[in-house]
Amino acid sequence: MSAPLEALSRLLPPPAGPVAGPPWERSKAECGFEFPTDYRAFVERYGGGKILVGPDEWPVTVMSPCSVPWAPGRPSGFAEYMFQVENLELGHEMNQWDGPDSADWTGPYYPDLPEPGGLLPWGHSPDGDTLYWSTVDQDPERWPVVMLARGPAVVLPFDGGMVDFLLAVLGGEHFASQWMTDPVIRWRQDSDWLQRT
Repeated sequence: MSAPLEALSRLLPPPAGPVAGPPWERSKAECGFEFPTDYRAFVERYGGGKILVGPDEWPVTVMSPCSVPWAPGRPSGFAEYMFQVENLELGHEMNQWDGPDSADWTGPYYPDLPEPGGLLPWGHSPDGDTLYWSTVDQDPERWPVVMLARGPAVVLPFDGGMVDFLLAVLGGEHFASQWMTDPVIRWRQDSDWLQRT
């Protein structure tokens, strides 16, 4: 386990039982890209699920590939992950985010996939906050995290990967830390590669 993931595990205890990781070697063929190493390690340790904050359990969802479809007729595996990506309500209208053509836009601007270098979501909240990788680099190890915060829209680039981002937020070092200040923070696993709970 990497040092950042070990540090995150102290702040956000992972599931006690085993977690079935995806067959990552298939992702390039099935998604068109490989996932960053830190995200793969997170999913192998935590699965897919939610960071729950406070007694009312305000959730931050971390998406993860699963071989079990959400519903009959839906795809499974990496195709299911891409289905989530393509059908995720990105919250742009909710956040009054119209991009660089908006009179209120202060940038920077990031295109959505499938545009080259587009944003690839890996997490979201029910209020329209969305967590992405900027896929501008050919190497997924150099994909920085970008957060589109809820309205009025604030675009927050982060110079680091997914695990470092979660460490910064949970450690009180990020703009989004204000939403994670409750002492009751826990992980609820909703899936791994083999099952949904």
